[in-house]
Formats: sequence, C-alpha cells, structure tokens
Amino acid sequence: METEKKSSRLSWIIWMVCGAAVLLGIGSALLWWNRLKTDAVRQDRPIYQGASAHWDQSEVPVSLQCAACHPEEFRQWSNSDHAWAFRKLDPQLDAEAFHGNKLKAHGSTLVFSTGKDGERSVSDEKSGKTWKVAWATGRTPLVQYLLPASDEGYHTMSAAWDVNHKEWFDIFGKEERSSNDWGHWLGRGMNWNSQCAWCHMSDFRKNYDPAADRYHSTWKEPGVSCIQCHGPLLNKPEDKTGCMISTVRKPTLEENHDNCAACHARRDEFDHEFSIGKKFDDHFQLVLPVQPGVFWPNGMQRDEDYCETGLRLSRMGKAGVTCLDCHDPHSGLLKLPQENNALCMRCHATGEKVNGVAAPVIDMAKHTPCPPDSMGGRCVECHMPESPYMARDPRRDHSFNSPDPAMSLELKIPNACTMCHKDKDDQWAARVVEQYYGKTPKMARYRDRTRAVQWAYDGDSRALDALLKAYGREENDTWKATLMELLDSWSDEQRVQSYALQGMKSPTPLLRAAAAKVLGRTDPQALKPLLQDSSRVVRLQAEWALRDELPQESAGFLELGRAAMHQADQPSGAMKLAQLEAGRGNDEAAREWFEKALRWDATSPVVRRDYAVYLSGKGKINEAVALMTDAVKLSPQDASLWYLLGLGQVEIGQNQQALTSFEKAVEIDEFFSRARYNMALLYNSLGNHEIAIRELKKCMKFEPENADYPYAIATIYSQIGNKEKSKKYDEQSLKINSNHHGSWRILEPSSRQ
Repeated sequence: METEKKSSRLSWIIWMVCGAAVLLGIGSALLWWNRLKTDAVRQDRPIYQGASAHWDQSEVPVSLQCAACHPEEFRQWSNSDHAWAFRKLDPQLDAEAFHGNKLKAHGSTLVFSTGKDGERSVSDEKSGKTWKVAWATGRTPLVQYLLPASDEGYHTMSAAWDVNHKEWFDIFGKEERSSNDWGHWLGRGMNWNSQCAWCHMSDFRKNYDPAADRYHSTWKEPGVSCIQCHGPLLNKPEDKTGCMISTVRKPTLEENHDNCAACHARRDEFDHEFSIGKKFDDHFQLVLPVQPGVFWPNGMQRDEDYCETGLRLSRMGKAGVTCLDCHDPHSGLLKLPQENNALCMRCHATGEKVNGVAAPVIDMAKHTPCPPDSMGGRCVECHMPESPYMARDPRRDHSFNSPDPAMSLELKIPNACTMCHKDKDDQWAARVVEQYYGKTPKMARYRDRTRAVQWAYDGDSRALDALLKAYGREENDTWKATLMELLDSWSDEQRVQSYALQGMKSPTPLLRAAAAKVLGRTDPQALKPLLQDSSRVVRLQAEWALRDELPQESAGFLELGRAAMHQADQPSGAMKLAQLEAGRGNDEAAREWFEKALRWDATSPVVRRDYAVYLSGKGKINEAVALMTDAVKLSPQDASLWYLLGLGQVEIGQNQQALTSFEKAVEIDEFFSRARYNMALLYNSLGNHEIAIRELKKCMKFEPENADYPYAIATIYSQIGNKEKSKKYDEQSLKINSNHHGSWRILEPSSRQ
C-alpha cells in the first residue's frame, strides 16, 4: 500500500496526544478500510450506478464492480442477511436503541446513550466504563453491537436490541455470567475477531499477534459479499469477460455446499484460508453430537448448532441435497413457498432424483394426521421445527427428523407435535402417533441409535454394546463418525479397535478422523499412513496422536503447529500449544501457555484438569492436587474430576481424602468402574478387605468383560489366605482373558501345590 500522507500522520499524532485509545482503534480500522477500497477498486472498471436496499452500497465498491454486469443479482443480495451481516451504524435505524435505555444483566446495568455529537455509547454502571459503539451486525429480528477492546479487536455484546419489541435483552436469557467467565461478553468467548468476524465479513484475516496479545485484523468488504462466495479477486480482470473473479471453472455442487457450510456450521477452524473450490474438511472440524447439551441424541439442534451437522446426519444430506437446492444464493430466500409445501413437494410429489437418489414419493393426504390446511399440514413444521436461539431468534432444525413422542417420554427429546400443540403433553402425542402410524412407525428404526447415544452421554453401562450394534447397522458415515467418537471411551476394547481399523479406510474424512482419534489412544503407530491422508482433518488427528515422535521440522509437525497457532488467542489453542511445547521438552513455554489458558478461562475446570495432568507427569503432584481441588469446586458434579483428584491425593499420601474423592465419583456415576476399582484398592490397602471385595464385585457386574476386576479379587483373597476363593476368581480372570499375566502368576504356584 502507498505511504500515508503527511496530513494523515499529523492526524494520527493528534489522536495519540489526546489519549483517545478507543477512538484510535476505530480510526485505524476505518483508515485501513478506506485505503483498501482505493486499492481494491480498479478505476478503469464500470461501477453500478443504480439503487439497492443495501445499508450503504458505497461501502462495497468491489461488489459494485460486479453489479455493473450483474445488477439483478446485486439487488437481490443487497437486501439479504449476508449483506447486512456487518455494517456501520445508521442514524435512523439505530437511533431508538440509544435513548438512555437500560438493561440489567450479569450483575451489572448497561446504559445505552446518544451523545451531542450523535455518537452511540454503552456505559457499565458497575465498572464505570464507557465504550463508543463501533459497528453493528444484523437488522432483524435483533441487532448486536460491537465495542472496541483493549487488544485492538472488538467485544460482541450479549445485550441485543429486539427490533420488533423495541427493547434491549440479553442473548443468554436468565443465565448469569461473571466477568471471569470465558463466555462473558467481555471475555474471549465473545471476542468478535476470533469467534464471529470470519462469517460476517469478506476476505477477513484475524492476524493475531500472540506475543503482544493484539489483533491486526483486515477485511476487504463488510458483510458477506460477492468475493466471499465467488472467489478471491484477481490481480487483473479476465481478458475475455472483464470479470474480477475467475470464471474459468464453475464450482461443483459439493464445492458450493462446502462454501455455505464454512459459516453455517458449528465447527472449529484450522485457518482463515478457505475459499470457494476448497474442501470444508481441509479447513474446519465439524462438531458432531458427541457431547451432552450440544445436540439432542437423535441429531436435532439443541444449542446454537446452525445447519451443517444436522444436514449431514439426515437422509437428505446423505442423498446429496445441498443448500442451493432450497435457497436462492443471492437473496438467501427459499426458491419456492414452504407454506403450501411447494418447495418440499417439488421432489417428494414426483420422486425426482437428487444425485441419482430418488426422493420418496409422499401422499400428503395420508402422510399426517393433521388437517391439510393446518400448521401440522406443512412439511417444515413437523420435520424442521423452529427453536429460539440467542433467546429470540427462531431457527429451523436441519436434521429432518420425524417427530417421535415415544422418545420424548423416554429421553426427554422435544418433538414437533407438542412444540406446536403447547396445550398437550407427550403422552397425548405418543398415543396419536401410535393410533395413526401403528406400534412400529418408520421413526422407530432410529430409536436404538438414539438410545445408544443418550446412554453414552449418561455413562450408562449399556452404552458400549448399544453403540457397537448401532455402528454395525449404520449406513450414514456422519452418524458412523459420531458413534465412533462416542466409542472413544472404550478405545481399548477389541471390537472398538476393529471398527476403527475399518473406519480408517472410509471414503468420508470425518469417519477416518474419528477412527484415528480412537486408535490414537491405543495404537498410534497404526496411524502413520494417515499422515499422508488427502484430508487435513484426518492428518491433524494422526499428527496429534504422534506429536511426541514427529520430527520438529516434518511437514506433519509444522502443520499441527500452524493449526494450533491459529487458535492461540483462545484457551483451547493455548492448551494445544502447551502440550506441543511439553512434548518438545520446553516446559517453561508449556507452563506459560497453560497459565494463559487459566487467565482467559478462569472458571473452566477443563483447563485446570489438563494443566494438573501435565504437572502430575512432571512430578509436581501438590500443584496438580491444588488445581484439581479448584476444578471440583467449579464442577462438583463431574465424576471424572473427583476421580483424578483422588489419584493425586493417593500420590501425596492423603488416603482418607482420596477415599472421599473416589466415593464422590461413584456417587455421581455409579457405573464409573475405574473410580470404583481404585477406591476398592485403596480400601484394601487400608485393611478394609471386605469393602474392597464388595466394590470389585460391583465392577465385575458393570464390566463383565474386564479381567482386571476378578484378578484384583483373587489377589485380595490370596493376601488374606483364602486360596480356594483366590483360585476361583483367578480362573474367572483367565476365562475372560487367557493372556492375563497377573492371573497366571497367581494360578501357577497354586497348581504346583
């Protein structure tokens, strides 16, 4: 870029002398933006001169060049949510929100005001701080505002303006978040540059400096404009078309879909290098329903999950249905009405094929017990029910599940019937469904899979066999990847390892990555071929499992480091970097990254847990126990944390405290056999042999295929001189595992007597 003019330099000096740090951050972004527009716009190209619904089309000069040849597409886009995803404040549109309104949330009161100069500001009565509002995002049904942060990035406020009800509200509802929480609007979890910006701007680059903990973010245009979806700008116009974006090759259906998914997905990102034509799985890790509270166990959205995961889990997604089959790419609106089912019946009335797969033909007169002119007669109300997110933003589910009230009764999963008939209960809905569809409706075929997922969430002893059974019958690779990730808790099981080895050969990157995660715990050497996998999401999983043995200059280690460094402004990235440094023997750097993660997520038990495990490995047991003691205070119902605390307490001789910790773990989760096993061994070491044997027998009941438990009982009986019972349980251990060396050591002396 050209050197700034002297007047610009003088202006900067004046700003700095005045000490206006907040305004300096805003001015820096505006200066960069204005200079970028000058660089990006070719003066010899025609510019669209017509009108549009855009908030200020002069702010998208690159798109105006496109509009000169594509005016209709530009006009359609100008009124879309994409166009309004990031914008300047509007004197009229945003005026009502800043008239001295107040909002109480998160232990403080925010005041929204307009100054004499017309600038909008937000004040926090508790801290006394005031911010001048820098940007806005969205326009309906709510607007969020961005405030400058000390790290030269922006805070995304959790306070939002309800356009319809003309009032402020908090997107977290009644949930209270302290200023120490990662998810507080002043915390890292609501940092615009890291968490939001890439999907609200065009050609955004975060440009985070970890040494200074500062952002130097850049973008080419506000909102999601032409270049974000059609490709990066060329250095010069094409000779034949004059277009500033390459038209040599049209994107495939899959590439277009991946482009939409890049933002309309709950995912972790590896970089900011994705653009049209690249593969989603090379730049993002899709979040699957493997953690309770994020999705419902049947794949329906529960938290803010967006669209892509549900679609991939659905039969429609498996058949190849993509975003652009239903949505216009420029307006974002549906291609046909949904109110009269025209959109859905375009395929389901004719059996039209999508990617060679014929859509099931549906007779609407027989398909539903609801009257055809009722809300229940609309396809989307049953198969894509709306749920509010950000407290007041209704969004449709894209997993295309059929409502199953029987699962609502059993597992508390919401169903579209009672979401619509709010005066009825799930028992009523279940009776209606059974009366109309019979005792085994089509949705019943998925119940075993749903139960398996929920049991895995709950730590139920039935989960392993149910997951294996569901995996063996599953045809959708995204569901198989989900089930495989859930099987990670049993990675030492031979049946799980067998499925994982098969999964490594799947054509679906997500399944190969899930298989690599499982094998990485028990047989990382089997993952070496995956270091050359064509998909980065798979390579990264293999690289992580093999990180401690990869040469530091190898392509794999460098790729792993780049992905972790991209997330270096978040606690999760800091913890990855800590473990990478630890693996290289850089303990001082490892501790620095762990300490950063602790500061950035002060209320997280997970950071403390991982840091404690690291410290324990370094022999710093007292520090580890202190961290775990804090962790259980933060999450007292997490059985795994009590278990780890107990292990640490045993190491430093706090046996009675360790017993209390183990007892707490099994009280929370009675099926937590490993915690019960260690508790039993500790009871035995303290001379309480009967209690130890009783608890070990419970372990045998919960995990009958684990040879360690009868072997431990045999050992105790041997210690107290009961050779007959010792031999009995030793033989049981060998029956489960004929190669159990400990059992042979007991049995052989006994057989020689």
